[in-house]
Amino acid sequence: MSDQPLLSVRGLDAAVAGFQVTDDVDLDVEAGQAIGLVGRNGAGKTSTFRGIMGLTEVRGGSVRFKGEELTDVRAEVVPRRGIGYQPEDRKLFTGMSIEENFRLPIWSAGDARGITDEDAVIEDVFDLLDELDDRRDQLVENLSGGQAKMVAIGRALALQPDLLILDEPLEGLAPIIVERLKGYIEDINDQGIAVLIAESNVTHVPDVVDELYVIERGEIVDSGDPQALVEREEIQRLMQGSGVE
Repeated sequence: MSDQPLLSVRGLDAAVAGFQVTDDVDLDVEAGQAIGLVGRNGAGKTSTFRGIMGLTEVRGGSVRFKGEELTDVRAEVVPRRGIGYQPEDRKLFTGMSIEENFRLPIWSAGDARGITDEDAVIEDVFDLLDELDDRRDQLVENLSGGQAKMVAIGRALALQPDLLILDEPLEGLAPIIVERLKGYIEDINDQGIAVLIAESNVTHVPDVVDELYVIERGEIVDSGDPQALVEREEIQRLMQGSGVE
């Protein structure tokens, strides 16, 4: 690993609608790593991610990506620097097909990412998310929940990011779909793309991440080996809403 993390978040204080919801959040993602951020609903996972992406107010702290400060960068510029983002609510472009959803980021920012062969990139995305290949002309509003999440991930991959941020990609899905998506996430990481994944179900992520952070009430309260953390009774109580003693 390099001396400088790919993503370094220090002291992040993010606010939503004028209210500060994260408090002094620190986390690192090294190049090629898979990192998990777990916490109950409302613990601050999405606000942390939106703060990184410049989509919510940052009142304090630093977000550095490849050594460059992002807190003073406009939100639309952040993906062009190499961070792909799948939001929790997916925000797919309805009235458009799966393939058009994949192509749209390239049309808007492909030049900034040095993409010269749009078709080759699209085929790479469909190769990774092969379940979608025979549905590429299907309108996204007609997809199942799992397929829609795959499309949101594929759209984030279209700009060939160095880091992929996934907000609750496994939430609310049937176990068989969860396992399928976990396999896709592992395949993406195996290609050298770093992954930062948030989940409220702590059992979803230990087998796909290298390190786990636990967030509660906007603060990082623990971090370390994923399997060791999820087996600790105090972490299980925390995730169930009982608090940490």
